[in-house]
Amino acid sequence: MVGGQGSRLRPITYDVPKAMVPLRNQPFMGYMVDFLRAAGLKGAVLSLGYLPDPIQEYFDQKDLAGFSIDYAVEHTALGTAGGIKNAEGYLDGGPFVVVNGDVLSGMDLRVAIEKHKESDALATIVLTSVEDPTAYGLVEVDHEMLVHRFLEKPAADEVTTNLVNAGIYVLEPEVLAMIPAGREVSIEREIFPHLQAERRLRAYVSSSYWRDIGTPRSYLAASQDVLSGAVGAREDFDYLHVDPSTVLGKGVKVLPPVSIAADCVLEHRATVGGRSSLGRGCRIGEGALVEGSVLFDGAEIEADAVVRGSIIGPGARVGQEAIVRGLSVLGARCVVGEGNVLDQGISINPGVVLPPGSMSF
Repeated sequence: MVGGQGSRLRPITYDVPKAMVPLRNQPFMGYMVDFLRAAGLKGAVLSLGYLPDPIQEYFDQKDLAGFSIDYAVEHTALGTAGGIKNAEGYLDGGPFVVVNGDVLSGMDLRVAIEKHKESDALATIVLTSVEDPTAYGLVEVDHEMLVHRFLEKPAADEVTTNLVNAGIYVLEPEVLAMIPAGREVSIEREIFPHLQAERRLRAYVSSSYWRDIGTPRSYLAASQDVLSGAVGAREDFDYLHVDPSTVLGKGVKVLPPVSIAADCVLEHRATVGGRSSLGRGCRIGEGALVEGSVLFDGAEIEADAVVRGSIIGPGARVGQEAIVRGLSVLGARCVVGEGNVLDQGISINPGVVLPPGSMSF
């Protein structure tokens, strides 16, 4: 399910679909396909809507070694269940898995599939525990792991459990017949309550790594988790990946974990601190510092500038001696002029130019 506009992750998603935001310089969808392949699945149908072309182009250029990719494009928003219905023609008539397109998980999906097969459920919903469940939909279950109740984004005094919907479902084909075609339908609000009432909706609780990457804070945290090997790491995991084409000036410091893509330039005395990811063609100016941040392709950080704990969009530029910090986000091609200070979650839309000065935002 990758058709959403990613509105919580703007201004980045004005130009880059949420499914294509990089984690350690691999698009998020690459991790999603690895997740599905590890469960023994043979293919996926991508339910697309907003900015579909970059996603299709990525997979058209990728060798998936027999894993098939089909595309079901929505021309109008169909919701979570409507998007599933729209993909029905690509399915083989058996049980299938649905995954939300903003979920990074380290769980073994095979276990959830097996638990579903052992039950009489028409749907199994994967749950995970979170520290603050008020931002999510709570799911109450009974001793038989039957879903008892849904509670959407409760107030603090309404919290009865810390189990939330992890955005991963195993469904029987009968569920498709319950979804009206050609209109927007929510699986959480319109389909699951019917299954719950019939006692055909079960839960599987996973204690594995899980993160929703849909906000700047959670996306940046996911990037840092992947860089540190907390999820997606293999035996040959490299905590200090610097592409051989990278140009390093004198006195440059690169502190792991870090990932630097091809054709980057780090000028004299530049520092790329731990938990940072630099996309293709980035330039870090003389004496500049980048720490705990994600830089998309073509981003430029000029001399003596500081970027700390922030997200810099494609082709964006941070001027000389400017400071961008505190989970600030620069959209594609925007410019922060010399001497400016961006702090505390400031977002700049694509193409906006802040003139040189000593202004704080």
